[in-house]
Order: sequence, then C-alpha cells, then structure tokens
Amino acid sequence: MQRRTKWVLISASILVVGTSTAWIARRSAAGDLPFSVEIVRRQDLRESVTANGEVQARTKVNVGSTITAEIREIHVKDGQWVKAGDLLVSLDQERLRQDLVRAELSVATAHQDLKNAQAAFDKQASTFKRREDLHAQGIVSSEDYQQEKLNLDNALTQLERAKVGVRQVDAALAQAKDTLSKTVIRATMAGQVTGLKAEKGETAIAGQTNLAGAVLMVISDLSELMAEIKVGELDVVKLRIGQPAEVTVDAIPGRVFQGKVISVASGTDRPAGSSFGGNQETQSYKVRVQVEGTPQELASLRPGMSARLAVLTAERKNVLSVPLAAIQERETKAGGLGLMTGSRSVVFVVKEGKAEERSLKTGLGTRRAAEVLEGLSEGERVITGPTKALPTLTHGMAVKLEKAKS
Repeated sequence: MQRRTKWVLISASILVVGTSTAWIARRSAAGDLPFSVEIVRRQDLRESVTANGEVQARTKVNVGSTITAEIREIHVKDGQWVKAGDLLVSLDQERLRQDLVRAELSVATAHQDLKNAQAAFDKQASTFKRREDLHAQGIVSSEDYQQEKLNLDNALTQLERAKVGVRQVDAALAQAKDTLSKTVIRATMAGQVTGLKAEKGETAIAGQTNLAGAVLMVISDLSELMAEIKVGELDVVKLRIGQPAEVTVDAIPGRVFQGKVISVASGTDRPAGSSFGGNQETQSYKVRVQVEGTPQELASLRPGMSARLAVLTAERKNVLSVPLAAIQERETKAGGLGLMTGSRSVVFVVKEGKAEERSLKTGLGTRRAAEVLEGLSEGERVITGPTKALPTLTHGMAVKLEKAKS
C-alpha cells in the first residue's frame, strides 16, 4: 500500500513539473517573440460576395414536342436567328393522318346514328300521341297505352345515347386534329438558336425533359443576358435584389461588365435533410445577376461562358476599423440554458509595453478589416502577429514589439 502511494505521488510530481515547465516555456517563448502592431484608424469599407458562375440568356425556351414521333425535318441551324412563328421542326405525320381519317369516319357514322335515332324518336312520339288520345277515349287499353309509353322512353334513351356518341367522336376528331398540328413545331419567341440538340431521323420524346430527345433545341433572347451563380448559406443572407455587381468573363480577359442582382433563391435545390456521412451538407442558393451594357458590348458574350462575379453587399464611409489579423475568437457560453458554446471577439491593445485584452463588437467586414462598433478607439495599437503567437497572449502580459521599418 505504501509502495502504491509512493508511485502515485511521484507521478503527480512529474505531471506538475511537466505542466509548469511547458507553461513557463510557452510564456517565455511568447514574451521573447517580437509582435507586430497596426494602428486603429478610419477608412472606407466595402463588403462583397464573390462566386463563379456562367453567362445565360435571361429569357430562353427549351423547344420540345408534346407528342412522340420521328423527326422528319429540322428547318433551322445552330446559331440561326428566328422570329416568333418561324417553322423549326417537322415530325412524322403518317400515323396521325390515319388517326384523323378514322376519327372523321367515326364522326360521320355517329351523326348518321343520331339522325336515325331522332327519326325513330319522332315517329314513336307521334304513335304515342295517337295511343294517348285513343286511351283517353277508352278505345285503347291501359296495357297498350303503357307499352307505347315504354317504347317512347326507349326511343328517347337511344336518342340521348346518339347525342352523347356525337359529342364523343367530335371531341376525338378535335383531338386528332390538334395532335396532327403538333407535328409542326414553330418558334414561340424571337431569338437565337443557342443549342440544337436534335437530328433528322431521331425520335422526339413527349414531355420528359430529362430524357434524350425531349429538348430539341434552345432559343435564347440575347438582348438581355445574366450571370447565374451559386452561393453558400452564409453569403446568401447578405444578398438583395438590386445590389450592384461586377462581372468578368474568362473568354474576355481585362473586361469588366457592370450588373445588378435580379433574383435571389429563397430555397435550395438540394432535398431537405440530405447529408453525407451523417454530416449536414452546406446549402447553396442560386443568384442571378443581370449583365448591363449596350447591344454591341453584350454581343461578345455567349450563353455558357464561365464568369466571375462580385456583388457589393454593403458599404461604409470613414468608419473606425481594425485589421482582421488582430481579431481572435475565444470560446464562451451561449445564452439561454448555457448548453451550447459560443464565441466572443477579442483583440489585444499594447499599453505601456503590456497586452491589454479588449472585447470587441464588430460590424461590416471585408477580407482585411472589420468595422469597430465597440471596444476600441482611434489611434490605439492592436497586435496583429505573428499568427502562431497570438493565442499565447494574455491580459497584462509583457510584449516586445518589432522594430519599425526605416
């Protein structure tokens, strides 16, 4: 028992000595390092969100077919300008013409059946009228009268059926004509064919836009162009419709186009709750920026070109600022139940050769500086480096500063 107690005391002593030695070495190393400082000053700050995207026509239509049929002829070429109503594609009509002929024959037969049913009803109505008069005079028995009334009801039923049949075949004929008309595909808007995807002899697929053959071509109105980007959830909250932007295109180096935000998605394309490896995936949101310029300037752009965008989200004039390099985040307990951890921003100001910790409240931030709302005064010196030594700073710690460069 005494031997066990002895080893416990030895182990505890080693731990204390090791910890003390590490703390002393850390403090000594930190104290010997020369720290760099910067002056808290006023300046103009501009916050922006940047992202990569691509150029698109603001208005475009995917030309497809509402019927499934073989493509007989394509009447336009890729890059060709078209007007609304211009013929684009002709589909095979043979089967649909046969359907139309059958529908027309059915209409003729149904109308003849209706004519016959009407004649039979008129004749039966006349017969019933005579039987009704004779029955009133007591010449015809009640049994014969009831039989004639039944015959009249049957004739009326056949007449109504014939009318319904006519309506059905008329509807089928209209549908056959409509389907046949859809074998001729025309442009619904003026623009340029920017994506011809079909070939003569292929099969146009009805409806399903995710299937090959569903989209025959794309027509784009190139008078209005936009750049579409995707931004993360931390940036999308900063974006608003109407914010100014700048757009550069890889294909035209050195040229900067002006623009403005025209739409910010309120939801993400990714299904809610999906994750990878048990971790929630970062959300991204579509943002569209209209590219401004004269028709001559926009003529150099093409849909699909890769672009780089910077959106000005906020701007402050002559505000007190602090370098981002000086700001450290220290863990703290969040409000409420105190179950979640939070963080607070701190900086260290040099006062009489010592580091003085200050809690900091910031506003607008850029990649280099942040607006100071509370915690610092103009002209104070904040410690900005070295980066590895900043975590060693403590309140009241003596610091050695770098010599000013001559």
